[in-house]
Amino acid sequence: MENEPAENTGKNVPLSHGRLSGDHVVVEDSEEIEFLYEKGYGVKVGEKLRLELVEAAYLLYRGFLEVEDDNGNKVGFWDIVKIGSKKNAEFWTILNVYSDLRNRALIAKPGVTDEEILLDWKKRGGVKRFLVRVIREGIRVGFPLFEDLFRRALESGRELVMAVVDKEGVISYYIVEGVSREGPEVLTGVPI
Repeated sequence: MENEPAENTGKNVPLSHGRLSGDHVVVEDSEEIEFLYEKGYGVKVGEKLRLELVEAAYLLYRGFLEVEDDNGNKVGFWDIVKIGSKKNAEFWTILNVYSDLRNRALIAKPGVTDEEILLDWKKRGGVKRFLVRVIREGIRVGFPLFEDLFRRALESGRELVMAVVDKEGVISYYIVEGVSREGPEVLTGVPI
């Protein structure tokens, strides 16, 4: 990501307006809700659209969203980053991966945990679905976490992808493939 947010160029992308509400941004205009939701942003809650901070930061950065607080004061990109970073120290890393995926025209949504991104890749012949786990290079990841991530990916019909971000912000994506096990007898040929 570059240092400064972009201005909305108006290229078929209307400027949306949101209100900061705790650790979310809420969009209330019905046309803006439909446009953003159709593009894969947010979750509809009643008549409103709730954006996670990573989604709001990305939209602010791209110049597609303006945000105000409850007092009507403008909330900028760096304000959202600060709020997100207080909630999760890895917010900037997660935003980096989220932005990379969105800039590739992929539908990325925040996952169950802050470090996860749900990704739908529309291709000819269907949609490939991924669970992307974001980690910084050098962080140890134990087998129980891998096992849990892999299980959850399988249960949700997704492939597990590890997005490893190095200290320069370069992202490497790795697909995690499982090993098929039939049981101990496969190794010895003797049923147990």
